[in-house]
Amino acid sequence: MRLDAVTVLYRPTAENVANILQYAPLFHRLFLLDNSEQTDEAIVRPLQAAPNAVFLSMGGNRGIAAALRKGMALAAEDGADFCLTMDQDSVFPTERMPQIVSYFAREDADEYGIIALNINGTGAERGLIPVKVWITSGNFVNMKNYAAIDGFREELFIDSVDFDLDRQFHAIGKKIAYIGEISLRHKIGAPVRRKFLGRAVTVTNHSPVRCYYRFRNNDVLYHEDKTFYRDIYRADRKQLWKILLFEKEKFKKWKMIRLGIRHAKRRQLGPLPTEDSNV
Repeated sequence: MRLDAVTVLYRPTAENVANILQYAPLFHRLFLLDNSEQTDEAIVRPLQAAPNAVFLSMGGNRGIAAALRKGMALAAEDGADFCLTMDQDSVFPTERMPQIVSYFAREDADEYGIIALNINGTGAERGLIPVKVWITSGNFVNMKNYAAIDGFREELFIDSVDFDLDRQFHAIGKKIAYIGEISLRHKIGAPVRRKFLGRAVTVTNHSPVRCYYRFRNNDVLYHEDKTFYRDIYRADRKQLWKILLFEKEKFKKWKMIRLGIRHAKRRQLGPLPTEDSNV
């Protein structure tokens, strides 16, 4: 069985590079797609020197969807059976690789579009846990089933590209699941715990620009398939109240969210126009 990996880079640090080199030897090919405006050769040199690594600059920030799409095309050309997708700062459980691989040898493995790792989980549940949607980092994508869908959608740029991919797999009858007992370490935003009416509330503290992409893309996806995205759409409305009640830069975030929804109604996708980035 051939396993490849795709890791998307954006202004990586030396710590990111050291992290990636920990899991690089586990794969036949590691495709590194650099979305940085300018590649820092001194930082990425150890990655370029890895014997199984293929390093490719995207020529600027083309968005995570474009980088993932390119990486998956390279993995398909390499004949990969499964391909791992990773953020540069996610920490892969290298010591659990034999157990992870055993899931790909299951008789029902081809029923799955994605077999993912748990995210910051405790491992209380074991086996494959079916889910409707899952985030990109730590996903092992079944390449045979990936060939039957459209793949990562570049016009979304960043945010919700994972939810869109999940919907595509569901549309062809393929499952999404994560391995309950094997977890990836992954940080989402800059989470902070707050107290509200005696209850603990977690806020993600994403930047105003990330708020723009999240609300824009989820609004577009919801209006494409209201049944599939209904729960995500409702979660956004709850998140909006958390932003307004607890987060910093709430006024700027509110303006960027409104802009994102306005662009969604126009179907104005792709990267945020430069003139709008400081709204």
